[in-house]
Amino acid sequence: MKKLVLLICIGIIAAVLQGCSQKDSDLESKSDKIKVVEFADYKCPYCKKVEDNIMPKLKKDYIDKGKVDYQMVNVAFLGKDSIIGSRAGHAVKNIAPKQYLEFQKKIFAAQPNTEDHKKPWINEKLLDKLIDDLNISNKQKSEIKKDYKTKDSKSWKDAEKDKAFAKKKNVDTVPVVFVDGTKLDDPYHFKEYKDLLEK
Repeated sequence: MKKLVLLICIGIIAAVLQGCSQKDSDLESKSDKIKVVEFADYKCPYCKKVEDNIMPKLKKDYIDKGKVDYQMVNVAFLGKDSIIGSRAGHAVKNIAPKQYLEFQKKIFAAQPNTEDHKKPWINEKLLDKLIDDLNISNKQKSEIKKDYKTKDSKSWKDAEKDKAFAKKKNVDTVPVVFVDGTKLDDPYHFKEYKDLLEK
C-alpha cells in the first residue's frame, strides 16, 4: 500500500513539474542558433507594432549576426486575403530566402493605418509590386509570382501547414512570440526578448 501511495505521489509530482515547464519543444532550436518563432498575420495591426518596433533591433543585433533563427508562422485568419499574403510570403521564403524579411517589412508597411486594415487589402497587384521591389533576379520574381498564384504549389501547402501548426498550438490571437520555446508575456518590449536571448 505504501508503495502504491509513493508511486502515485511521484506521478503527481512529475505531472506538476512537467506542467510548470514553459518551454515548448516544437518551438526550441535544434541548432546553435536561438529560435524565435512569431505567430502573426500580415493584416494584424498589433503584429505591425512588433514588425516596426522589435524586428529592426532583433534583425540588427541577432539575426544578421547569425545568433537567431527567426521564423514567422502566418496564421492567416484575419480575412480571406490573409492566406494570399501568406502564400506570397512562403514563395519568397522558398525561392529567395535572403529577401524574406525585406518582403515581410514591405507588406507590413503596406498595411492601412486606419480601420481599413480589416477590409481586404492584400491582393495580387500589391503583392506583385512588393515582389518586384525586392533585390532579386527577374527569374526569381517570376517564379515567386507563379508559385503563390498556383493552386497546390509549395507555397500553398506551406501556408496551410502554418495554419495547421497554429491550430495545433492553440494560437487564436496574434502576435504570439516564443524565444527558444519560451512564450513571451509581452511581445511589444524588446527587453523581454533580450532577457531570454542573453541567458
